[in-house]
Amino acid sequence: MDLKNNFRSIELNKEICEFIGAFIGDGYLTRYRNIYTMGISGNRNLDENYLKKYMQSLIKRNFPFTTPRLYYRKDENTLVLKVYSKQLYYFLKKIGFNAGKKAHSIMIPQEIVNNKEFMRAAIKGIFDTDGCIFFDQRKTYHRPYPRITLQMASIPLIMQLETFLSKDFTLYVDKSNRDGKRNTIEIYGHKQLETFLKQIGLSNKRHLDKITKNAPVA
Repeated sequence: MDLKNNFRSIELNKEICEFIGAFIGDGYLTRYRNIYTMGISGNRNLDENYLKKYMQSLIKRNFPFTTPRLYYRKDENTLVLKVYSKQLYYFLKKIGFNAGKKAHSIMIPQEIVNNKEFMRAAIKGIFDTDGCIFFDQRKTYHRPYPRITLQMASIPLIMQLETFLSKDFTLYVDKSNRDGKRNTIEIYGHKQLETFLKQIGLSNKRHLDKITKNAPVA
């Protein structure tokens, strides 16, 4: 089997788009000689459940030729879900991702942008890996006030998210690239949190536990 070219048989679905979102949020792609690697990083304490129980299974279901494995970094509080696969490497290249640094230029592939359900799935993956759920505890609010925040270096990505999400949400967006590192997009308020969970959803237990603790949604 020609693994390099067999990637063409892979077709997008919502789970693959969610995986792509997770890759955009905290992933990387490398090639060293004949070793082709895709990795998604996370916090060892907070993201183990998501990467081990959720994303690992999702990858196996949709890319049955892969064997995703978790690697723990002893010197850091991190873990990485890695896949060594030439076929997956070329699939990601086909839809627009290249090996190497991507923080300032990464974007959601146009094939996904053009499909509402695919786009929602990708956004779910992005927020699961690189998003933050914060509850404002100030006395001005009768109960903890939710803010769903994403900070990323890529202005093109922030603009894609702003264009799509602004159709259904009131957003706070900052593209000033403060400190030369991050741009921000934020969805805030209890009603918007409910809408976000219904339309897009979250799969990372670290986010879901925080929501259940601070502002359970019926």
